Amino acid sequence: MNTQQVILGLVVATTLLSLWAAIFATRADQAARAAKRQADQRWVDSTRPVPRLSFTTKPEPGHSIELEVENLGGTLAAGAVIVQAADDLYAGELTLPEKAAARRIKLGPVMKAWQKTNHPSCLLLVARDVSGKWWDCLDGNKVIKEPNKWLADQLRELRLQGVVEFPGLTGSAKP
Repeated sequence: MNTQQVILGLVVATTLLSLWAAIFATRADQAARAAKRQADQRWVDSTRPVPRLSFTTKPEPGHSIELEVENLGGTLAAGAVIVQAADDLYAGELTLPEKAAARRIKLGPVMKAWQKTNHPSCLLLVARDVSGKWWDCLDGNKVIKEPNKWLADQLRELRLQGVVEFPGLTGSAKP
């Protein structure tokens, strides 16, 4: 065996080992990225508020409606709810600690609804978490990209723009 054959053998062996190392480095990088995505998703899931509403009593026209609110997720730093029962619309703001047990709240009537309904229903349920992200809790807890614009659009669609304000949610509360 001469020197050129030995050098050629070393080059081939080095090339094969380099290729093997590159393949496993790529696989390790992919696994690390997947683990980071999963950890990020777990973090979002643990900090995202998950409010759940229950109607406790049948409302009387013109009087407040009582709801039971439970938070199954992270801290709800601020939130807003609009409910329709019979021919009245009710609105209010929420704040709930992380994994809060059910508590009763009262929502005051805002105005008459444009259509009467036999069963109370939630028309708007939005939450802001401690990091400042807004969540549409009625649409599968989707993140709201432009919160103030989204809220204005929702209020316009419900014909409540200028009637209902949520200063605790939007940050426009005055001290």
